[in-house]
Amino acid sequence: MSEAAAVEAAVQQYVDGCKAADADAVRDAFDENSVMWGYLGPDYVTMTGAEFAANVVATAEPSGPEYSFEIHGIAVTGDVAHAVLDERGFLGADFRNHFGLIKRDGAWRITSKVFTTV
Repeated sequence: MSEAAAVEAAVQQYVDGCKAADADAVRDAFDENSVMWGYLGPDYVTMTGAEFAANVVATAEPSGPEYSFEIHGIAVTGDVAHAVLDERGFLGADFRNHFGLIKRDGAWRITSKVFTTV
């Protein structure tokens, strides 16, 4: 598997977890030291990946047919990477997510998420 495909698989784990409201899968997609920042409409939000999994994903219902996504803009440089994820219909909103990822101990994990509603 190419490194770009491995990065895409790490982001896909996040997507699958969010879609299924599987907090454990989402938590495991993030590095233990991850942080996220962004905007829900005009409101600034920040939390860790683990907090997002426990406080948002764990309390959500699984997504229905209104949910769709596109992973694109993957760039890999050594053991760091960037990916863009567009989500439509997630928790009633559309999002653009910019993920920073690192490869540590042979596995790609999300270390940062910067997002906004669109």
